[in-house]
Amino acid sequence: MRLYILFIYLILVGSAYAFANEVDVILVRSDLPQEFAVAQAYSHLSGIPIVTTPSQELSEEAREQLRGYISLGYRNLVIIGGEKAVSLEVQREIDQLGYVTRRIAEADRYGTAATFAKEFYSNSEGAILLYGESSENLLLAMRLSSATGYPILFVRRDGVPAAVKDALASLHVKRVLLFPQGLEANVKEELSGYEVIQVEEGFRLPEPRKLGLPLAFVAGFALGMLSVLAYLRARKIKQRLPYEILSEDEERVIKAIASEGGRLTQDALPEKTGFSRPKISRIVKELVERGIIEKVPKGRTHELTIKKEFYRE
Repeated sequence: MRLYILFIYLILVGSAYAFANEVDVILVRSDLPQEFAVAQAYSHLSGIPIVTTPSQELSEEAREQLRGYISLGYRNLVIIGGEKAVSLEVQREIDQLGYVTRRIAEADRYGTAATFAKEFYSNSEGAILLYGESSENLLLAMRLSSATGYPILFVRRDGVPAAVKDALASLHVKRVLLFPQGLEANVKEELSGYEVIQVEEGFRLPEPRKLGLPLAFVAGFALGMLSVLAYLRARKIKQRLPYEILSEDEERVIKAIASEGGRLTQDALPEKTGFSRPKISRIVKELVERGIIEKVPKGRTHELTIKKEFYRE
């Protein structure tokens, strides 16, 4: 009974985010890693699916996903990026599928990420800042965002853009997790009004963010059991993610499981990957926490099942 209540709670929390922001699906260009990181971090927090596509035409994979979601009653779609990122032709085709589309787009990725944060995160105790012209720390930034619930924002090498400063003020941010790599010293100086924690070697991920019970009650009254039904049907469509969000070691583990039909016992992984058992345990723990694989007891070991579909960009 407790597991059932927890199951309903998690469904309704995710549905509450979608209801509050009037968005069912997020679409982002497939070869823009910064924009994808912003969207993926929020997807982990809210449960709202992401669809990726090339800039000038809707890919067949994206088209199939969108048809599947709209068959479940999903209607409101947000495009991240301007017309150079995702063309008007792509938007028109999505409109023809029956979606109500809108864009979150500013002059550059700094402004776009800031606007996204202000709209979808409301108040946030903290924010994650990193150099906007490098993808070096995007994977860790996504993990941090998933664990803390903080939005991802980008700064320039020599300063904090005005749009980012405005977002920090609007969100009432008190704490900043800052990746200093590639940044000049004055960036930290411009953040002197905040508690700045530098993400460097030895930094440890915080415990996963726990959502409060009152939000579950609000979601329950707002959406009821219709949200549960929609969620159960949506689970049949696996979210597709690029391999680029995985580290090299994580990708090797995922491919080892995939080679056995997407399901494999954990004690079989050392032989298939060449990794030690402690290393396998660390990787599996991280993948489970990120919702990429499912782990259930099986005898003296655990059975691992891949919950996502991966593709190479």
